[in-house]
Amino acid sequence: MQHPLDRDQAVPDVIAFGPFRLFPTERVLKKADEPIRLGSRAFDILNALLERPGEIVSQKELLARVWPGLSVEEITLRVHIAALRKALNIDGDAASYLRTVPGRGYSLTALVAREAGAAAERTPPPLDAHYPLPPRLERMVGREETVSRIQERLRSNRFVTIVGAGGIGKTTVALTVAHTAVQEFRGAVCFVELGPLADQRLLAGAVASAFGLPVQSDDPIPSIIAQLGGKRILLVLDGVEHLIDAAAPLAERLFEELPDMHLLATSREALRTSGEIVVQLPPLESPPDDPKMSADRARSFPAVQLFTQCMESSGVRREQSDDEALLVASMCRKLGGIALAIELAAAHVAIQGIRGTAALLDSQFSLRWPGRRTAPQRHQTLNATLDWSYGLLSEHERIVLQRLSVFAGSFTPNAAYAVSSDDGVDGEQIFVAVGGLCAKSLVSTDISGESIRHRLLDTTRFYAASKMTDPDTWQRLRKRHAVYYRDALLAASSGAKPLPHGDLDNIRAALRWAFAVDGDEDLGIDLAAFSAPLFLGKALFAECQLWTRKAADKARTRAVATRQQLLCELATASALVLTQGLPSEVVSTWTKALDTATALQDAPGQLAAYLALWVQELRSPHLAKALALAEKCAAVTDALGDPGSSAMSDWMLGLTKHYLGRHAEARQLFQRSLTTDVESARLAQVKQIGFDRRTDCLGLMSNLALMQGRPEEARRWGEEAMLEAQKLNLAMPSCIALTWVAFNAFLSQPDLDTVEREVVDLLDHCRSHGISVYAGLGLALLGLCQIRRGDFDGGTPLVKEGLRELAAGDYEVFHPIIRAYLCEALLDSGRIGAATDLMTALEASERSPVHWCKPEVLRVKGRLVAKSIGRDAGATILQSSLSMARAFGAVFWELRTALTICESWDGETRRSDAPALLRPIADRFEEGTTTIDLLAARKLIGEV
Repeated sequence: MQHPLDRDQAVPDVIAFGPFRLFPTERVLKKADEPIRLGSRAFDILNALLERPGEIVSQKELLARVWPGLSVEEITLRVHIAALRKALNIDGDAASYLRTVPGRGYSLTALVAREAGAAAERTPPPLDAHYPLPPRLERMVGREETVSRIQERLRSNRFVTIVGAGGIGKTTVALTVAHTAVQEFRGAVCFVELGPLADQRLLAGAVASAFGLPVQSDDPIPSIIAQLGGKRILLVLDGVEHLIDAAAPLAERLFEELPDMHLLATSREALRTSGEIVVQLPPLESPPDDPKMSADRARSFPAVQLFTQCMESSGVRREQSDDEALLVASMCRKLGGIALAIELAAAHVAIQGIRGTAALLDSQFSLRWPGRRTAPQRHQTLNATLDWSYGLLSEHERIVLQRLSVFAGSFTPNAAYAVSSDDGVDGEQIFVAVGGLCAKSLVSTDISGESIRHRLLDTTRFYAASKMTDPDTWQRLRKRHAVYYRDALLAASSGAKPLPHGDLDNIRAALRWAFAVDGDEDLGIDLAAFSAPLFLGKALFAECQLWTRKAADKARTRAVATRQQLLCELATASALVLTQGLPSEVVSTWTKALDTATALQDAPGQLAAYLALWVQELRSPHLAKALALAEKCAAVTDALGDPGSSAMSDWMLGLTKHYLGRHAEARQLFQRSLTTDVESARLAQVKQIGFDRRTDCLGLMSNLALMQGRPEEARRWGEEAMLEAQKLNLAMPSCIALTWVAFNAFLSQPDLDTVEREVVDLLDHCRSHGISVYAGLGLALLGLCQIRRGDFDGGTPLVKEGLRELAAGDYEVFHPIIRAYLCEALLDSGRIGAATDLMTALEASERSPVHWCKPEVLRVKGRLVAKSIGRDAGATILQSSLSMARAFGAVFWELRTALTICESWDGETRRSDAPALLRPIADRFEEGTTTIDLLAARKLIGEV
């Protein structure tokens, strides 16, 4: 059943209401020609309400429309509604436009006018997204009407599959549609070539990677849906027939859950899914068998036009006689109007001439090919054409074509030379043969990038491989292929050459062969070890884990540990961390890596393992154990004398000491880490584990500055962390920066709307990228915000769910303060017994007696004890909180405890002592008066 907000209707160019004009296609809201800054979720909400002006749109409908496929709390919707209200605020009153109907939903009550055709009068805004498209193929004739029909079907039905025989031109048509649609989709056209992908399990990951999204789980589809929700995108899936069992459900799910996505697929058979419109791509029209046909009449048919174009491209530029035109028409008919077959035939005219080519075609196919009507269509056309083309090759060309079939995807001339050459065929012969194969269109060449790259069409590759009948020769060829890419990866790991990003498909193929029954395990271990940075750098974490785990398991059976084993263990552990967090299995994997690194006396490997084990102790949190591991790591880096490694250990020590409340020491360590870090070493670690220590260090400096009474400095550090994360454009660094910004805002920001916006930004990011651990913190903070607003019953479940998710990810460093604030909420609501039980459980579960939030936990406990036992007992605990905060140098906690002490005093005499307690602490804040506690302190001092 169609969603009521997704019903078909012509979308106008402009929707006007009040002084505002909304441009749905461009996703722009303007007021008096000035763009209004509006978040993507708020824009989607406004767009949905404008589709039904005056009607009440329920919260459930809006949640389903704006966050398709995700479970999102109603408070998240309320935060974005608040942001929308601020954007629409006119003279302090937005109620005339956006109305809340309690218990039912929201309504846009302004008079709405629809202005068609206004788009031509304005300059379109810049494109939102640019995904690399393969170059448009030059030779496309006779497909203009088909392209137009596909474009119209994409607009009206959103999901089109181009179906036809191999070599008929499906990719050419799809590329033309994609290039033509770039302007309409504002650059958001993503073309995914699936031919090189052999494993159906990796299809969703390949699509996510094409969109630049990290693959952090076995099922990245929810992350794709979350990230692309509300964005108008054309996704082209080229060549899905060999992955059809996985492609069909993937395409159907994207079509149903992303109402703004348009899908175009090419396949030899229909996907047979809901919503799919099939466009059969017919053969190019060839002239009928008419002996009286003139050359001009023959040239009017698309098949002949293509033949003539290809023939001219090969150097034959002359007018055809009528007899020759009839021969060309006859060849086009015999080739079945298959574009690739026509190109192959036309390319040989320069060698054999039209008559010679026609005679050769007749001699090979006149009996056999047209008569095989029971065979699949692709066997009636392309394979027959390839048989014919193969017969035209020289012996050396045949040998080289067979050997080139070992490549998956594109390859360089150097790769072709290294893999194909042996005693039977030397380098010069390979050079000549590859040139001949390119001239005959059996091998394509791309010179658009930094280097020349060749490629065999998949069907040509399969055909050529079938001609390799000697299994021993095939094995030797596969081994040379694997050795070549092993050596290329090794050279990249040493810095001698860049990482071969364009060769990922060949590396996958080499890995599959190496770990096969008749492969070479040692080569496979090398390939997995040296290719791990490539997979991690492309955020293909699940695939990285697949190969490195297999390789590590094989390597452990050897008598002596090797560096390759260590690299595989480190990469496996890193991929596990980024997909699963740090459960016991992951800790065990890191421990194995540490043992291997120690046995090999490999300092970088030891540092990587210490880092992960330290993270596990830190997040538990077992702070004493974490400090011991950080100090061990520091000892290793001191011995190395490497600035990048030292910067890492300074960050580790600084973070541990910050969590232990040793803020002055932590600041010095953070500043030294930021100053002395080596960018190349830092970025290498980012590629290895997907985590950036600099972004985290900047976020930590933000929190540290807040603790030390420098709120404006804290804001600046937070902004710098966000900028650093944006430069990397990776999911985890952005998550870290958003975490510290949101947490600091929750602690200090008096404007609850601002706090909720920061927290919702964190939650949206976590949901988009499948980062459940930090989403747990976001949920807990959002629930505490709701409690601050007075909705205890609504906020408490969110807090508990957030705590559960944090615990599930073994990330409990925030547990004490969240549970303390929940305890305080219970106390303020009069639930003293429940508050006492929670505080008892909190203290029993604390794994470190001293930690950065302990003064705040003691403050809440002091309030609770004063209520439940007596004021004097509570005052003693509050003094302990005050003393600990002073010992930490945490003036932020100190002021908060001092305020609580002042609030606990009775009588004017004692309350008159408030300035003497508060003013010295408030004056130690170096800048700003905008935190919650500073405002409260100034107010209390002023009142007294």
